Amino acid sequence: MILGVPVYERHDLTKRMVVSLAATVQGDFTLILVDNASPEPYRRGDFDVPFRMRILRNQRNEGNWYPLRQVADLEPGHEVVALAHNDVVYYEYGWNRRVEEEFLQDRLLGLLGFAGSPEIDMRGERAVGTTWSNLRGVLGEPAERGGNRDAGLHPVVSIDGLFMAFRHGAISALTLDPDLPPAHYYDYIWSAEIIEAGWHLATLGVDIDHTGWSTATALADVLDGEWGRWCVEHGYPASNPMATIRQVGSSHWEMFRGRFFPCRI
Repeated sequence: MILGVPVYERHDLTKRMVVSLAATVQGDFTLILVDNASPEPYRRGDFDVPFRMRILRNQRNEGNWYPLRQVADLEPGHEVVALAHNDVVYYEYGWNRRVEEEFLQDRLLGLLGFAGSPEIDMRGERAVGTTWSNLRGVLGEPAERGGNRDAGLHPVVSIDGLFMAFRHGAISALTLDPDLPPAHYYDYIWSAEIIEAGWHLATLGVDIDHTGWSTATALADVLDGEWGRWCVEHGYPASNPMATIRQVGSSHWEMFRGRFFPCRI
């Protein structure tokens, strides 16, 4: 497996994630940090890990779409290509082997995540209280806050972007390149496109934590951070970037309404 993690600043979260990976991954594993133009660049020498690790640096914040392509194209020999947030902490030893085994068992499995819902409403959002996950809840919200806790496998129609593992051959189904703020709404769109291409989606209850609201930048820095800059660059007022993010992100669902959603398993 190859795991790509887009990063922007927040070296503290990234180092915490890498330490947890070093303690839990088993066998063949590659980690690629995609530095989306952090003011203080990430450096390979800052990490001591027992697996292969590389750092790519982009000249601007590319969000998530381009980093996924970068990682997939970098080592095309990997059957499983994952993209995850840097505020995830991994507790379960051998979790990567579990993920790989599920792709071997179901040859139509195109996308697997650690949190997802079997139902999507007409707004293209995960239905409240329906999410399957095994989030421990020490560093962020527990599984029960979003729905159901379970360590097993469940078919779903939407995967949370905190961790998304793709079959390499399914990535070509992602034809939409949304110009969205970093770290928002891409997961809904990717889930829909994978399903429309005929692939299965599932969640696997791996023991993890997800801090939340900290992947791209600290929440306190939203107004003058990268979200605010994105709003200014795209002609939106920077006074309320979260409202702008939701407005722009929701507009992409017009192409799916009446054709795909609402959807449930």
